[in-house]
Amino acid sequence: MENIVTGTGFKKIDECAMTKFGIPSLVLMERAALSVADFVMDTAESDTVLVAAGCGNNGADGLAIARMLHLNGFNVKVCALAQSSKGTEEYKTQLKMLEKMGVPFINQPSKGLTNRVVLADALTDVDIVIDAIFGVGLSKNVEGKYAEIIGLINASEVTTYSVDIASGIDADTGKVMGKAVRADYTVTFGAHKIGTALYPGADYCGDVVVADIGYPEKVFESAGDLLHAVDFEELDLIPSRPNYSNKGTFGKVLVIAGARDMAGAATMCAKAAYRTGAGLVRVFTAVENREIIQKTVPEAVLNTFDINQFDEKSLEASINWADVICVGPGLGVGDVQKAMVEAVLESKKPCVIDADGLNSIAEHTAVKKKLHKKAIVTPHLGEMGRLLAKKVDEIQDDLIKVARDFNYKTRANVVLKDARTIIATEDDTFVNMTGNSGMATAGSGDVLSGILTGLLAIGVDVKEASVLGPYVHGLAGDICAERYSEASMMATDMIEELANIF
Repeated sequence: MENIVTGTGFKKIDECAMTKFGIPSLVLMERAALSVADFVMDTAESDTVLVAAGCGNNGADGLAIARMLHLNGFNVKVCALAQSSKGTEEYKTQLKMLEKMGVPFINQPSKGLTNRVVLADALTDVDIVIDAIFGVGLSKNVEGKYAEIIGLINASEVTTYSVDIASGIDADTGKVMGKAVRADYTVTFGAHKIGTALYPGADYCGDVVVADIGYPEKVFESAGDLLHAVDFEELDLIPSRPNYSNKGTFGKVLVIAGARDMAGAATMCAKAAYRTGAGLVRVFTAVENREIIQKTVPEAVLNTFDINQFDEKSLEASINWADVICVGPGLGVGDVQKAMVEAVLESKKPCVIDADGLNSIAEHTAVKKKLHKKAIVTPHLGEMGRLLAKKVDEIQDDLIKVARDFNYKTRANVVLKDARTIIATEDDTFVNMTGNSGMATAGSGDVLSGILTGLLAIGVDVKEASVLGPYVHGLAGDICAERYSEASMMATDMIEELANIF
């Protein structure tokens, strides 16, 4: 599982490696530069390179990369963006080595870039730019000369490699600091930064490669606020299926979903639970949906309710029967739906609360107080806004804090759905890195709810299911995008891909 750190945390990691473990700064810099140079040599389709270097240690990395590419036969030019006298000691050391090797500059390093036309002309002569302008320490908006320089790079048709993070992206949040480089690739050092993992930073960083530059594992303890990127290893959490088994071995799922004319939500959730391995699924849905559910999910047991003559005993019997429960997809809101959500939470059984289940909680503070540590809530930003009585912009401003705070206050495991889903459990915080824009389609959330419920049914721990579910969901979406395109894929396609994943 890969670490994700803040820019501040990364500085602490760097300092710990140097002070506690005695690794010199230049050794780390050489390893970092070599990782970028190797990646460029492995992926580049041309050997004409321009390195745009700031005067900080990110710029020093860029100078070292220029030297290494030059030694490997690349046609390298360097643009020093600031006066060399303003550079860090590491920058000055790298500059001396570069000058002694005769690597050409398009300007005088002692003066920095004084004429942007020089850079514009140089960009027409190369196919690759190494962005080593700003690193993870950027703390103010990019304006003036640097904004213009970044604009020139973005307007060119070159392939751009960013060093550690795309210049202009806030490493702590992923926000654009006024103006940012749009990289094709980013080689980041030691760990993902929040700025490379979360949008919009993830978009600007392009394809991100995490390079091991020799940090001892213990240095990450010094970072303080660590998050984790969910990766392929999480599939190991799926338990093996014993040969001596029956449908009861793999769990009884209750899906409470689907108001009148909303049978699709119940269908997709139930199908996804089955595809994830659940042994038996019971659908509790509006009576008007009976015929559709029987035709689309004939494997499911079916119970129906009449919203006008609601039978609480039927609901109670279904809840008592179930091992795990999902409530909310397409359910609608009102007094009856509130009673359903409340009954599920009072059962204290492992459960997934989604969609209108969350909206019912948002309307009733007393129900919200009944959330517990065996519950998984799956709000998108609008639903989380309703749960917290906040605007979407406020939620979006700090997804990680919002997810953590909700978990802390309610004890429920939080799956906060966005282009990068944040998962907060009582033990840790995760960022799911699978998925794509094709999953922004009707029914996608219903599929996720079914996957989560199915995982609980087959014996995955609630906290582990909270992490694994979004990963499997996103992986199915990524396979669908390759097969159908992001524009054409539908939620039902993802359900069918679950069979291939498992």
